[in-house]
This record gives sequence, structure tokens and C-alpha cells, in this order.
Amino acid sequence: MKQYILYLLLFSFGVLYPNDFSIELTKFDIIQNPTDRKLSDEEVQKRGLDILAAEVIEKIDEIDLRKMARSAIFETSYGFRWKMINLHTGNMIIVKVNKDFKLISARNSKKSKIMNP
Repeated sequence: MKQYILYLLLFSFGVLYPNDFSIELTKFDIIQNPTDRKLSDEEVQKRGLDILAAEVIEKIDEIDLRKMARSAIFETSYGFRWKMINLHTGNMIIVKVNKDFKLISARNSKKSKIMNP
């Protein structure tokens, strides 16, 4: 008799518990960090950010542009940021600039500074 009650409780818990997890997942998709916004390719070209980013990268001695790939540019509360990845070694560099495209920091994947502004 005790086993039937246990099975009945487990079955009723399974029936009464909401199985629609898609509603909960969509809530998390909406929540984003309000300080970071990925810019579209059209917006980057319209604002000329790719040219400004290339100028900033050319000033950093450790980056060889022929071997590097750039990620999308993100607009943040302090300015802009993007990642550069060396295609041969896999090393990653995170570049942060202010709104006027003055270099704030360039760090490698080990969080050590590559170049001080």
C-alpha cells in the first residue's frame, strides 16, 4: 500500500509540475548585459569603425595583421571592444578602446597587458 502512495505522489508531481520549459528559456534569451551590444556589419561599415579598429591595431607591435582575424565589434559603456585571434598559433588578444578610439588596453588570453596606452 505504501508503494502505491509513493507512486501516486510521484505521478501527481510529474503531472502537476509544469513541463513547458520553453517559456523559462525565452526569459533568459531576452536578458542581456545592457552595457555590451554587438554591432551589425552594416553599422560597423556605416560608422567607419573597421577602419578605426585597423588603425588602433597597427599601433600594437605584437600584432601581425596578415595572421590575425578580428571578431565582431561590441559597443560597451566605456567605448568598444573586440577580439583578435592569431590563426597560426591560436593566441587571442582582447582590445578595448574608448568612444574616441583611444586605446584603453590590449590584453592576451592570459589577461596580461600587451601594450599600455
